[in-house]
Amino acid sequence: MEIGQIIKERYEITQLLGEGGMSYVYKAIDKQLQRTVAIKTLKPIYVEQEKFVERFKREAQTAANLNHPNIVQIFDWGIGDEPFFVMEFIEGNTLTSIISSRKTISMNDILFIGAKVASGLQAAHSNGLVHRDIKPGNIMITPEGKVKVTDFGIVTLQNEESDITKTGSILGTASYISPEQAQGKKVSKESDLYSLGTVLYELITGRPPFDGDTPIATATKHITEKPEKLSTYRGDIPKGVENAVLKLLHKYPKDRFKNAEDLRAVLLQQKTQLQAVQTQENLVGLTSPKIKYRFTLPVLAISLSIVIGTIWTLSRIFEGLPVDGGTQIVIEVPDLTGSSQTEALNDLQNLGFKVGIENSAHPEVPAGSVIRTQPIANTTTNPDTLVTIIVSVGPEAYPIPYVVDLETDRAIYVIEESGFTIGQRIEVNDDNVPIGFIISQNPMAGKKMGPGSSIDLVISSGPSLIQLTDLSRKSLEDAAQILETLGLKYETIEEFSEDVEEGLISGTLPESGEIITPDDVVTLVVSLGIRIQVPEVEGLSYQDALDKLEESGLVATITGDTNGVVRKQLPRKGEFLDPEGVVELTFDE
Repeated sequence: MEIGQIIKERYEITQLLGEGGMSYVYKAIDKQLQRTVAIKTLKPIYVEQEKFVERFKREAQTAANLNHPNIVQIFDWGIGDEPFFVMEFIEGNTLTSIISSRKTISMNDILFIGAKVASGLQAAHSNGLVHRDIKPGNIMITPEGKVKVTDFGIVTLQNEESDITKTGSILGTASYISPEQAQGKKVSKESDLYSLGTVLYELITGRPPFDGDTPIATATKHITEKPEKLSTYRGDIPKGVENAVLKLLHKYPKDRFKNAEDLRAVLLQQKTQLQAVQTQENLVGLTSPKIKYRFTLPVLAISLSIVIGTIWTLSRIFEGLPVDGGTQIVIEVPDLTGSSQTEALNDLQNLGFKVGIENSAHPEVPAGSVIRTQPIANTTTNPDTLVTIIVSVGPEAYPIPYVVDLETDRAIYVIEESGFTIGQRIEVNDDNVPIGFIISQNPMAGKKMGPGSSIDLVISSGPSLIQLTDLSRKSLEDAAQILETLGLKYETIEEFSEDVEEGLISGTLPESGEIITPDDVVTLVVSLGIRIQVPEVEGLSYQDALDKLEESGLVATITGDTNGVVRKQLPRKGEFLDPEGVVELTFDE
């Protein structure tokens, strides 16, 4: 697309807004409705296949049907010279720019943003769409304070793998991708929830949960490492919020929230509790004896009227607070030890309490059951008190890291750094896994076990039968590395070559394509440079000798009568010359 171009006789391109890995975004005028829109068009490299375009049509129709206040609306779409979406034009700032400004975002605002994004994701997931690239750059805050999720124009259907988003073609942004995306596995709605967890982590702490020197290093950390606790970086984070974000960042999808709606409900619950605590602190501040006032009589009269009005308002809002010196209404916290989390939550809410939830390990209380409450059972308190139920996750245990497909040394490091030990190491042949890489582990990743528990590893010793690959024209270093990865030994010899430059591999023994075993030794033939072996032309006629030398890339000088045969040649048969080297031919006088 070009500036000034009119699409579908309606949309006039006015400005290039930005460029992504697979698309361009333009600002345009909808001449029919006289409004500003944004147009996203895919780059030519992604539209060369007919199947791609057909899938694009279907996904476009589904995405265009999304109509939610927290999702940028798609108004129109088409194919033309390249597929495109016509979208709602949003003015505002992305979370990326807000984070880069290094401003501290209040916990209340973070919970509000997270709940709105979760609401948009729930709408998309309910329509069978997975976003795949939730990150700060795809979340916008408008000047009116609205939260909008962008880039729902390039998504994937949950139950279908399209050419637009198939495994390996679009990785996503390394700091925010889920472990399953990093491994090239199928994505799901839980993948979006993981990515949202990384965004919330960064909003709270000012940094993403994982960061490496390269995108690959960052992606690997998503698979193998545990995020640091958020409270390490920010002291004002409620425990319930920290638990929610860490739950989103579980390595296995099944351990995260079941859906975006559950997440939204938890974030809103935490927001309500946070506001209640802040309100209580504000009220305490109003009664602080350290505050001294100096009033003139007129100011005192005005101030008294304000105070009286405030007390009347608070008495209406906070029923049960003793604003007139009367007896405060109190309720006894029940003993919920051993109850399920759901039962305890319902019992406390029915009594009028605000409820928080924390998880804790316990050697005896089964996972999912209540250990205690805070305030403790049988305590009498007012109904506005926040009661936190402490729920057991079972004996102290930690999830086993995922080390399949890692090199053995790296896998051992990850396991030991996670507090576990190495058990048995079993080596087996595998035709698909390179030698020295982990094929499987026991117990499986994600299972929670106590510190010091052992993990058994099955390590590839390479394929049992190997088809020797073509190593010609590779450097000796590269060829040797390939053979070592396959578990093969090698030796080298040097020969001149007809067409391979000096220092590169001109061939192997056995030849490429042959089937060998891991015990076979491969001979790498290293080129000494391009030299031509002189053929034998003695005894041939003038023309036959000339043709044979020309075929070999050599030229001839002639001595004697060319009506006879060649009696002598220099250099002799089997010697080497540079291309277009000279062979002296002597005929009968």
